[in-house]
Formats: sequence, C-alpha cells, structure tokens
Amino acid sequence: MYRLPFNDDGKWESAGNADDPSGKGHGAAQYYAWDFGHEEGGEVRVARGGLVIDAKNNIGFNTTKPPYDTAKHKNKYGGGNSVVIRHRDNTAASYGHMIKGSVLLKKGDVVVQGQMIGKSGNTGNSYGPHLHFEVLAYWNSGYPNWDIGPNFPIIFQDKSHRFFRPRVSDKPQSDNDYERQEGWIWCAKCQGLFFGPGSKCPADSQAHVGGGNYILIRNTAYGHQQDWRWCSKCKGLFFGGHPGSKCPAGGVHSKTGSANYSLQQNIGPGYNRQENWRWCNKCQGLFFGGNPGSICPAGGAHSKTGSGNYVLYKANFCPVQGDWRECNKCLSLFFGGSGGGVCPAGGDHDKTGSKNYYITYGFIQYPGWHSYRRCKKCSVLFHMEWKPSKCAAGGDHDKTGSLMYSVARDSDDNDTILAPHERGWFVCRGCQTLVHSRAHSWIGKCANPLKPGYDAHTFDLLHQRHHGVLISTR
Repeated sequence: MYRLPFNDDGKWESAGNADDPSGKGHGAAQYYAWDFGHEEGGEVRVARGGLVIDAKNNIGFNTTKPPYDTAKHKNKYGGGNSVVIRHRDNTAASYGHMIKGSVLLKKGDVVVQGQMIGKSGNTGNSYGPHLHFEVLAYWNSGYPNWDIGPNFPIIFQDKSHRFFRPRVSDKPQSDNDYERQEGWIWCAKCQGLFFGPGSKCPADSQAHVGGGNYILIRNTAYGHQQDWRWCSKCKGLFFGGHPGSKCPAGGVHSKTGSANYSLQQNIGPGYNRQENWRWCNKCQGLFFGGNPGSICPAGGAHSKTGSGNYVLYKANFCPVQGDWRECNKCLSLFFGGSGGGVCPAGGDHDKTGSKNYYITYGFIQYPGWHSYRRCKKCSVLFHMEWKPSKCAAGGDHDKTGSLMYSVARDSDDNDTILAPHERGWFVCRGCQTLVHSRAHSWIGKCANPLKPGYDAHTFDLLHQRHHGVLISTR
C-alpha cells in the first residue's frame, strides 16, 4: 500500500486531485497526479520503495516567472528539483518542486518506504510551495524524449484510513515514519523468505524460486520482535538474537550489511497479511509453516517448536496492464498483446488508430467496478456478473486464466477534465463487452444483438448514465 509521500507535521494539505467534484486539479495529461501544499521545508518521504532512476538537485528558479517562463524551461525544468523512483512492478513515482540542495537521493540508490527524499519547495513550474506526486505506468526517459507512461489513480494509507484518496483541502495524517522494504519473496522449494539476487536454497544449493511480494519493517522498535536479519550469503531472513544459525551457503548466517528487521507475532490474520510464518529452532531462519515440504539447511524439515506465529504483510499496489486497444470495427476494448482475437464484425479485431489503454487489475480497493475479465477466446474485456455474455467466437465469454480488472466510473452529471477518448465506455447489454460510444452514436457490431435485424450494441439508461473511465497514452 502507498503511504503518503511526506511526514506527519500537521501542515500538509491536499491541493488538487482527480477526486475533487469542483474539477480542481491537473489537466488531462496529469489527471491522476496529486499536489500537496506545504510551506517550504516540509519533509518529503518515499511513498513506496524502489530504485532511483532520475534525480535533480541544482534547480534554483521557478519557471512561471521571467526570464524562465519559456517553453524550453518549462519542458526541461518543470518538475524543479525532483526524484523518480521505479518500483518492483516497473511503475514509477515522481516527486517534484523540492528546494535546491535538499534532495538526499541520487540516481542508482535503492530506497525503502518512509525514507527521506528532500524538502518541499517552489522550484520549476510551480505556483506556490507544494509537493507534486504522481505514479506512472512506466518511465524510460525524461526530457527531451519523454518516454513515459500515463499516470493512474492509486490508494493511500494513513493513520486514520486503510484505503483512501484525499480531496482538496483535506489535511491527511501521514503514516510514513517507518522504513518498510518490499520485495521479499517466498521460496516454493524450502518455504523460506529471501530478498535480492544471488540467493541460495537449502533444497538444492541453487537459487531460491518463489513468488509474492512481502513487506518487512526495518530499523525501528515498531513490532513485536527485533533482531531479525538478512543473510548476505544466502539472502534469507534469520533471527540474529540466538547463536547456532546455519546457512545453506555454508557455515552460519552472516548479517553483514543487514538492517534490523522487526516482526509481529501472535496477532492473528487480517487484511493483506498472512500468518503462520515460523522461526526454525535448528537454522534460526524464517519459513512458512502453512505448507508441507519445508527444507532446512541444518537437515530435514524446518522445526517450528518454540516458535511464535509471525505475520507478514503482503504488498498490494494497483498494478496496471497496457496494450488494451479499441477495435475500429466493433468498437469493443480488446487486448492487443494476445493477437487479433475474434471480432463480431468478422476476422480479427483491428486496433488501427487506437490509443494504448492501461487498466488496473487484481486490486479490489481501486475505485470502480471490479468484475471485468478478459475472454481467452475473443480477447475482449467483458463484465462477468451479467448474463448472457456471448462471445464472437461462439458460446459465452471464457474468463479462464484471466486477471480481475477494474474500470472506474464517471457520471454524465459531473463534467470532468478527462481527455475525450478516456470517457464514453459502456457495457453492452447484449454481449456484455466494454464498448466505446463514440459520442453516443450506438454503432459497432454486437455478438448478441437484442433486436432482430439490428446488430449494433445496446445500452440501457443505467449504463448511459455512468461512463467507464480508462487510462491511455496521449
């Protein structure tokens, strides 16, 4: 979960975002960006850990004022003193307008959530002291090529909310004082937890293999038990408070270069957390006791005798998937990354002239409808809760193997600043696919027409009142 990108001093105020019904906020190109107002000098902190891929710290001017208010200055220095951090899923967060000389990070730094970045300022294209924050689908390069993805909506957590998106004039209370490190992975072979490349598994002396994305809290008294350490030899987590550890890379575990991690135990399950992680009293490592087949470097299976029941937090960060396209024959949204699909107008779907749309998936707290799936037969996005679904390839749509996608809603009654091609998506009552209205002209071809002799898509009053909102490249 993203934390707010600053400390909790009571002075930060939301100053423009996509949720404000008055329409305040950024233009279409940065619609989901946030501005957080603060007098110069507020502590800016990492909202989500990752790798620093861009950092500026030497800009001492404001591009809204002469002589720097030229197009060249705005394009090159608009973000002022800024930092861009790439996350584990290749999304990237941008932090802008900080004070010259205050940025503490440099390109190539690996940072954790809660780490200090710099101090809020008024540099670049800024109309008052504040922090500009946005998360983009990707970032390959900045000025002058600007090879970056669109920004998209995210969910924050603070001291008072588990999931929220602050509105204009809100004064949120940040919960970003702890260093939280994501990227810890569960190994399917030994049931252990590891972090980083070059790992070594006791099951076969090869690298650990697994999945997930777990978050550990480091270098703080927060939590039930400290002195958990990362082993620089096998890349696993072990308890450094007892002697007698055993490393699969040979000898005892090494905590050289390790932080001091704090784990919670015996608190029970809850949202986004997983219990039944256990301490092994033979090797001092942490392993998942909820699965059989663990393998200990001290021999045999791990032993949880005497262990507490540890709880780990699982990362959940609104991932996005691109290469969704509008078919210019049937007007449906289909996944262009899987080939042409099957179009009800005949042949493959045709993405000629289509924008590249991005959709969030697998995250129920994302605002919008969460019952969309990709049909593996025709490649369209369809709403799975209404029947019949009807696929152009025959029969009903098939959701086998599909992720769960989320599409935000936008009412006709609230005129927003979204770019025109992002709005106007509806669910067809006949085939249940997501289709573009093209200025309320119901055209295209439906795989399940509801009127004899009329094969266009059909929309009822409910769907006409609530547009689907997609995110796209410009």
